[in-house]
Amino acid sequence: MLEADLTTILKGAKIFKGLSDDQIAMVSDSGKVVTFDINDTIINEGQTGHPFFIVIKGQVEVVLPKEIGVQSAGRATRIKLSQLEAGDCIGEYSLIDKEPASASVVAIEPCVLFEIAGQNFEKIVDAQDFLAKTVYKNILLIMIKRARDNNRELDICYH
Repeated sequence: MLEADLTTILKGAKIFKGLSDDQIAMVSDSGKVVTFDINDTIINEGQTGHPFFIVIKGQVEVVLPKEIGVQSAGRATRIKLSQLEAGDCIGEYSLIDKEPASASVVAIEPCVLFEIAGQNFEKIVDAQDFLAKTVYKNILLIMIKRARDNNRELDICYH
């Protein structure tokens, strides 16, 4: 993947909306492109210290699995929470609160992701106040949209 392509893709990611070309270049230099095959687990529920990801290509499902590793999670079935695609971010909860992953993320088709280690993300947001403010505001907007979508879905289910 060409660096210009990656810059364009990252600039279109919801979490980086409003950043300058120089700030996007800083982000691009702080991570790497990784690939996952269909059914690969990207993040496991309960996993600590996992990276933060931006979906570049493909789709992933955020799920509460029936089993975590070889141990039962106490669920009757796997629960699909959401489906994410290009431009969406994965792992933002743990990035913010430093807690273990609250769900698993599985590739439902071959995927290309941009991975940023937690420590690199911290360096990015510590580098510039405007960058940090913009990224955290965007994370908040993403999380609010997901909460509102979940509220609407629950209202449909129980109405």
